[in-house]
Amino acid sequence: MSGEMIEVWRGGVRQWEVDEMGHWNTQFYVARANEGLAALFGFRGLPGLFAPNSATTISFNEHHIRFHREAHGGAPLHMTGGFLEVTETTASAVLVLHHSESGQIAATFRVRVTHVHAADGLASRTWPAAFYEKASASRVEMPKEAAPRGTGDTPVSVTASRDRAIELNLKRTAMSLIERDSCDAFGRMGPQRFIGAVGSGVKQLTGPLRAKVAELAETPPGKIGGAVLEFRILYGETPRIGDCFEIWAGLQKTDKRTMSLIFWMVDPFSGRVFGTMQSVAVVFDIDARAIVSISPAATEALKEFVTEGLRL
Repeated sequence: MSGEMIEVWRGGVRQWEVDEMGHWNTQFYVARANEGLAALFGFRGLPGLFAPNSATTISFNEHHIRFHREAHGGAPLHMTGGFLEVTETTASAVLVLHHSESGQIAATFRVRVTHVHAADGLASRTWPAAFYEKASASRVEMPKEAAPRGTGDTPVSVTASRDRAIELNLKRTAMSLIERDSCDAFGRMGPQRFIGAVGSGVKQLTGPLRAKVAELAETPPGKIGGAVLEFRILYGETPRIGDCFEIWAGLQKTDKRTMSLIFWMVDPFSGRVFGTMQSVAVVFDIDARAIVSISPAATEALKEFVTEGLRL
């Protein structure tokens, strides 16, 4: 590997993208990462891969995301990226989002994609030779900051299904429709919509959990909310404009600081699995801008909320 990370995006946090916690909402991190990925492909020889007239495009297989430092309204940011691996029909890339003024890392993204026929988004296609050669020759080393901490990183068999969600008594946290503004040029839902859908209904699950952690905290916190440290997302069949979806969710486990939450996105009618996600989250003291530790008493109290055997 002889390549260097190159700049693929530059901009900032729009005020309307800031959530009730006072920081950049996670779905917009992913939206900007998609833009950076498009630029990375362009610089390596495939500039039209995301255009509506392209015969081929990419299908997302997996995302791993870590959030390192908050970004607030107006914060200037930029992103660098590079390919970690390229095979005949797939590619893995790493993207690093930086605070432009300090140079500190705001977030890291690892993404695995497949080159597919744009018409159906399913049939895999061989990369053009020029792209394959250029991307392979410029592969980069994975930054240590992009390595997983609270999530797994090994291949797993997805266990999600609508029937299984009902059987496990998971919480239905969201139900809605895929509309045009959630989709790419080919009418397929963008990955930021999955995260946005999870985020819009997450308090349906985490409200009682956060309240319990705050109630039993060894040092009483101020106003509480939540924050995410890490995501691992495995994508299934990509929904399109007009598809409906449900999000089913449960608490997988806890430790002294974090809660591991599992989210399944499914078709409410056919049961098709659109995606699964593990989220490593914390209870956040908004006033102190600090994580609220999970006390031994809170750990014991949270056991009743844990779904045994729940995984991606």
